[in-house]
Amino acid sequence: MQQHIDSESFWQFCLCHYSQAGVQPACLTFQDHYQGNINLALLLHWLDLHQLTLDPPHGYKALLDALTETDALLTPYRVLRKQLKPTITNEQYQQMLAFELLLERRQQHHLLTSLNLCPLSAHPCPDNLVTYGCHLNAPLSLLRQLQATT
Repeated sequence: MQQHIDSESFWQFCLCHYSQAGVQPACLTFQDHYQGNINLALLLHWLDLHQLTLDPPHGYKALLDALTETDALLTPYRVLRKQLKPTITNEQYQQMLAFELLLERRQQHHLLTSLNLCPLSAHPCPDNLVTYGCHLNAPLSLLRQLQATT
């Protein structure tokens, strides 16, 4: 089964989901303490919500490979932004955040391009996000918070 996911729809889903109570801190904990990729986690959660399962060996590798280029930009930029925060104005910090969001969108585009080439199968109870989180030794309670479920 193949389903094309467009960048704008997924971006809007991410903005909406990320703004739900508890999701932002869960995402940041997942990123900072378990080295999880938030965009990948949100994409896997989106697949779970749509009852689609990613082909385990090939699909996960393809998505992780899609992160390589953009993570090389995002990770050091995020570190720099955090380091500079106490030394720059709020306006400068907001400009840095806006640029980081552009990098995030670029990363999502790479992920979706890769995903749209991967086989997906319908499954009533997919566990794409849990599979990814368990690989990183993230606790199930954190993943449920990221999903905005208890």
